[in-house]
Amino acid sequence: MQQSATRAERAGLYTPRILQQHLADNPDGRWWAADGTVVFVDISGFTKLSERLARKGREGSEQITDVIGRSFESILAVAYDNGASLLKFGGDALLLWFQDAGHATRACRAAVLMRRVLREVGRIEVPGAKVTLRMSQGVHSGLFHFFAVGATHFEMLPVGPAWSRVVEMEHAATAGEILVSTETVPLLPARCLGKPKGPGVLLAREPAGAAEKLPLVPRPRIAPETLERCLPPAVRAHVLAGGGSSEHRPVTIAFIRYEGTDALIAQHGPDAAADALQRLVAAVDAAADEFGVALLASDVDADGGKLILTAGAPTVTGDDEERMLLALRRIVDAGVPIPIRIGVNRGSIFAGDIGPFYRRTYTVMGDAVNLAARLMAKAVPGHIYATADVLDRSNTLFATTALEPFMVKGKAQPIEAWAVGPATGSRARQAALEQLPLTGRDAELALLRDALAAARAGNGRLVDVVGEAGVGKTRLIDALREGAGDFRVLHAVCEAYTASTPYAVWQELLREASGFGRDDTDDAVEQRLRATVASTTPHLLPWLPLIGIAFGLDLPATAEVEMLAEKNRRPKLHESVEAFLAATLPGPTLAVFENAHHIDPASAELLAHVARVAVSHPWLVGVARRPGASGAPPADAPAALRIDLAPLAEQDARRLTQLAAEHNPLPPHVLDVVAARSGGNPQFLRDLLRAAIVSGGVGGLPDSAEAATMARIDALRPEDRVVIRRAAVFGLTFHPRMLAWLETDDAAAPPDPGHVGAAVGALRAGGRRVRALPPVAAARRGL
Repeated sequence: MQQSATRAERAGLYTPRILQQHLADNPDGRWWAADGTVVFVDISGFTKLSERLARKGREGSEQITDVIGRSFESILAVAYDNGASLLKFGGDALLLWFQDAGHATRACRAAVLMRRVLREVGRIEVPGAKVTLRMSQGVHSGLFHFFAVGATHFEMLPVGPAWSRVVEMEHAATAGEILVSTETVPLLPARCLGKPKGPGVLLAREPAGAAEKLPLVPRPRIAPETLERCLPPAVRAHVLAGGGSSEHRPVTIAFIRYEGTDALIAQHGPDAAADALQRLVAAVDAAADEFGVALLASDVDADGGKLILTAGAPTVTGDDEERMLLALRRIVDAGVPIPIRIGVNRGSIFAGDIGPFYRRTYTVMGDAVNLAARLMAKAVPGHIYATADVLDRSNTLFATTALEPFMVKGKAQPIEAWAVGPATGSRARQAALEQLPLTGRDAELALLRDALAAARAGNGRLVDVVGEAGVGKTRLIDALREGAGDFRVLHAVCEAYTASTPYAVWQELLREASGFGRDDTDDAVEQRLRATVASTTPHLLPWLPLIGIAFGLDLPATAEVEMLAEKNRRPKLHESVEAFLAATLPGPTLAVFENAHHIDPASAELLAHVARVAVSHPWLVGVARRPGASGAPPADAPAALRIDLAPLAEQDARRLTQLAAEHNPLPPHVLDVVAARSGGNPQFLRDLLRAAIVSGGVGGLPDSAEAATMARIDALRPEDRVVIRRAAVFGLTFHPRMLAWLETDDAAAPPDPGHVGAAVGALRAGGRRVRALPPVAAARRGL
């Protein structure tokens, strides 16, 4: 019971009170409307501060968090004293709601007081940065529409003509100004009004009247599970796990602008708008879930709104740019009923939990975020605009159209971007340096030799190579291929962009096994497949339509197939494909499935069947994948061999560094730094070595290694992440007893070294000391 209360309390801090009240009063309602006044506050200076402090790593992130927390706490205090309710809370903006008697007067009084408070607290001076925060504000009164839509959560969208009006006010105001709409003017005393400006009137002074402090309105009582659903899944997981520290990290950011909602509400009513918004957010939810990106937040905008997606925050899983582009294409192709335009960019940004203790949000800030928003504004409806950095880092290739360079706010040089079309294929994976020898993998190589010998004797098996990004899975699979000189070798790569296409990877492998060319038409494949089955396995002709499915063919059903019960069709397909392969591949065969963490579910089931029966055939099935359930072989597969690739031992990393630098000699101390920083990860080592060769030293951690390191940290439990980051202050080596020094006032007991070694899996014992692997090394550098 206590655990549920804690989860609800955490979720409540991140959820607008007005949404909580709506769910308490009418949980099935998708929209409501209310009279009130909205103050839209934009604060400038935080992005500049974030960029200046980014070079200070973790210390800079903590300083930003502290500055934002203190600034917003001071500003919100006067707003709450005047009856405000916080609707939206970004890194540099506030959307405040005032209702009930005197809402316009109280809203304008709060606006003046917030400006006054910012003048007092907004002069920020920290080591390495000096910034003055300034705010512009727009105020409007009227009937506002609210929508609560989504498939996986309740996303509160402030949409409609009244919201467009308050956005118009804020956009017309400059720093230090408060611009009120002509609809709000009659609700205010004339003495507090200034000169007209554009679409509104400037607020000159605080409205007269009592400024008594209003009591805080308590949050309504709603079920904890309902309250948790007020957060998008990625943010929900982050918050309920206890949140995390703020940091600068490489993130891919996308802004989706949806528009045309004012006319939709005016012409067809709020119900029609609710239907359209539900379909939009449901499509975004589905794409985000499918490709593992985060729907982070939504924001207000004129005649619509914005949805913000991130890959790399709150957690990193790798391949961020590829997954984001695939998700965005899925959203565009979903045919949502209202126009959308999308901008996507990547870069190192500030990401983390900010705000006072009573109201929190997870947000992203930085120049890369702003550029993504500028790209969105530039895009035409139905299109995705992306920077080269995003496209170049994606393994999936897309049809692209280069745009004429254009200027955006905040940039001195024109921006180059591309319109992103459908996925067209996969980028060839090329080693940046010559292939390195396998070092420190003698035990694994011995296991592979045994597996090859067993397959030659007719007793096949599955070899499941599991490891984090860059640890050497592909290199070990290459060694397996090198040892299979007398085998027929088949090779297939599971791609992210085909992860939802049934039998995508088997289609590639089966066509290769049958000698079909990549450019053969489906008609040609069908004719040859029919002839092959008729001549080699005629008993399979009744089941040819099922075999054809795995080949990517849609063949007319036979009488036998039509008589099969639906639940029996897939097992019969597996059995038929096995029989076909037995006739096609009678001798020793090596079938390699790379990147199996991207395998589609149908292919995974067929692979599981083949893994179970491989022991009866001379087949060696090699699978390379990242840790996790996706692509994992069945637990009951006989003779299955799992190889968990750990980072290289320290001496092996040093030896590999020496071998890799043979043709580009570097000073011994540089090689020592490269080996130590790599943490035993060969890809990290290659990236660091490449940087060292180019620069003559080791200045910083390359993006690819940084992102992969963050993925390892994010995969840990929250309490283990805390231990990792605190342990980082000790350096790369330290005695286990030093972990007891990490005890803080909020910790019930000091971390147990044995627990850290086993549960975190990121500290490795070495004699009487502990050597930190990449997570600790990364945390030490303040990632």
